[in-house]
Amino acid sequence: MGNQCLSCLRNLVLGQNIQKMSELPQIDKHQQDETYTKVNYIDESENYHEYSEEQILAISDNIQETIDLSVDIFLYRLKTTKELEELYHDDQLIILFKSFKLERYTIIQIKYEFKIQKTSINEFLNYTYLTHIDQFTTLQTTNEFSLIYASFKKIQFVDSREYVFIKYQKQISANKHIQVLRSINTDQLQQTTRGIIYISGFLLEELQNQEIRVQAYAEVDFKIKLPPGMIKKALSIELKKALQQFIY
Repeated sequence: MGNQCLSCLRNLVLGQNIQKMSELPQIDKHQQDETYTKVNYIDESENYHEYSEEQILAISDNIQETIDLSVDIFLYRLKTTKELEELYHDDQLIILFKSFKLERYTIIQIKYEFKIQKTSINEFLNYTYLTHIDQFTTLQTTNEFSLIYASFKKIQFVDSREYVFIKYQKQISANKHIQVLRSINTDQLQQTTRGIIYISGFLLEELQNQEIRVQAYAEVDFKIKLPPGMIKKALSIELKKALQQFIY
């Protein structure tokens, strides 16, 4: 997938008159460490607004709107999503699953929790993007967000997929960090099936003894029509495989 297929994203770049892809700041996928925005006086992890399904499923073409909604929607889903089925549970990892139909496709909701060592936090946040990666291009980065194009190789139940999304992360209290992803609409030419990340993210809480508690939630449309039974088994296998080097 060449740079020319990404050139249509130029209209998304805020305040810049970009004419060609070479003018976009592109960052190598192995150099994604980021500095958190430090906030010591408020804990946003317990504060969220209610959102309707229509609001959550309405993907915008506006970068600032996507940023403004992403943390709030993530926390709302993390705290309120119920009636999930337990796929896996041991002393180290809990995986919960739910799915629903939207038009022709099956939307997947997955919530999981585990612990990692504090020294692994940056490596973990970067690695989550690189599993099964085929192409990873940071189209724009600022102090607040990154605009990312990513395509992923085939996994058990999904052929190759591509996504364009906003990544936003910051420190929301003295001991809590958050990272969220949300798709954004673009007029980019598609090279393969375009999936939708309605919301995905991690809430990381520093505990005693150099441990990090990770609460994760993702709601994704992979553009698949498989029955939930087939999806659940493959998803559990892939997730455990991706996390095994970090789980503490």
